[in-house]
Amino acid sequence: MTSPPLTTREYAYFHITGPGTHEQITEILKFKPSEAWNVGDLNPQSGKPCKFMSWSMSSGLDDKQPLEMHIQSLFTWLHPKADALRQLWVEYDLTLQCVGYFPPSGHGMHFDREQIRQAAQLGLCFDIDFYFVDDYGHHV
Repeated sequence: MTSPPLTTREYAYFHITGPGTHEQITEILKFKPSEAWNVGDLNPQSGKPCKFMSWSMSSGLDDKQPLEMHIQSLFTWLHPKADALRQLWVEYDLTLQCVGYFPPSGHGMHFDREQIRQAAQLGLCFDIDFYFVDDYGHHV
């Protein structure tokens, strides 16, 4: 049996959680989410009711693109919505969710000053989840 190839995957998305419904967020941002659910909606994976409201927007890029490109794509989308985001940031958690699957040799992430400045202006926090994929005996 052939081992699957070692693949690096990276992506980011903008995520909002808090009170109310995802429809309220859509109305404020005037944009439909990539994915959303309300408290009590059934989770299609577990069949259990969701415990919180969630509204998320993907970067629109393939997961083979570098994480920095996903982040820049999201900032480009978010900046024109800065006033609407300021309406939300008092009651809602606004998160730039970064996810990566990397070889066990390690990987790091550096946010430059401009990325931090932009996130702060928009009231965003960062949540970074990195996972290591098995190299199946390949030398990295």
